[in-house]
Amino acid sequence: MIKSSRNLAALCCVLPSLWACAGQETTPASEDQVVTLGGQRLMLENDQKQCVLRKPDQSVLPLEMPWPCQFAVDRQGKPHVESFNNVPIVIVLHVNVDPANSRECRSEYRAIRQINGQLEPSIVAPSASCLRGAGDQKDYTALFTW
Repeated sequence: MIKSSRNLAALCCVLPSLWACAGQETTPASEDQVVTLGGQRLMLENDQKQCVLRKPDQSVLPLEMPWPCQFAVDRQGKPHVESFNNVPIVIVLHVNVDPANSRECRSEYRAIRQINGQLEPSIVAPSASCLRGAGDQKDYTALFTW
């Protein structure tokens, strides 16, 4: 009887945490929120309405941009990785479309490069356009000191 009481008590302690886990919604990352940079799989995530970059070791790099965000994509809709001096670079975008006029946007973007094995974000650059596509090489390189 004592053994079954312990089992029941243990079950009562475990069930609430299982229900809490089951209640959490996880949304799979879309194609424009995952990229491989220098052999590392990186994923954009929402952390309290802020965009962060999840690294393979599960640590995060805060990007100081609002959520939602995405990587700049190529013509096939896949995240574009630009290479400059053998350094891979991606751009993360946050585009805020004006609800009154879908042609008007306020955007911000940030380039992220992998240099000497480390991820290095650029400054956040504001833009008054709707930022579509991969952009020019200067968009990837101009925000860094080389």
